[in-house]
Amino acid sequence: MQPFRLRCYLASPVALNHPWLHLDGVVAHLVQMRLRGRDYYTLPTKVPRPASQDFTRHRYQHVLLETDGLTHASISWFHPHKLVTVGYYKRFEDQGFPVHRKKRVEIGSGHYRSWMLRWVVVPAEYVDFYGVGDLALLEELLADLTHLGNDTRVGWGRVVRWELEPLADDRSLVWQGVAMRPIPVRYFASWSEAVPLAWRPPYWAAENVDLCAPPGAEVALRTLRDGGA
Repeated sequence: MQPFRLRCYLASPVALNHPWLHLDGVVAHLVQMRLRGRDYYTLPTKVPRPASQDFTRHRYQHVLLETDGLTHASISWFHPHKLVTVGYYKRFEDQGFPVHRKKRVEIGSGHYRSWMLRWVVVPAEYVDFYGVGDLALLEELLADLTHLGNDTRVGWGRVVRWELEPLADDRSLVWQGVAMRPIPVRYFASWSEAVPLAWRPPYWAAENVDLCAPPGAEVALRTLRDGGA
């Protein structure tokens, strides 16, 4: 297990519905895609399903280091970090539509409904993640990484290339006295602030929410028990 920095260079802004992305969530997504293939997209929604539930042994069980139940994986650090909102629309256009067959086209509902979407996006040049893990396995998984964030089907968050750089020190949990990811306060000797946050994947699952020090909080990490991957 080696401390590292993962830098992803972006060709388009990243769309967010949360203040940040999570490296362990990205890795969990890539593992599921490798193990399940297209069946990954047929899983029931909003039902947490760890990869180990159907695959008792697989080579991606220990990609990232875990100590005392806490995965060594930071959130996203965008450069530059600037949030903007973007709206885009779907409107009915009669070009090519057989309007003579209908006296009225319903645009308030149904197939021809008009709508507007508004996303918060980060027009960053690149994004950094910090972690500790098996770099060989991580490189295998990153070969499948094409986008980051939400609504990637329309082009948001396109990754043009990535760099995996070994580091001498671990920056994934706490670095220079600052939390690098949401961490439950029970892991700390002291913390400057605490809010309810999800702290492990899947991050949309309510059962993964705990009272955490948010990224950027000043913290003092207590001694963790030796763990494993």
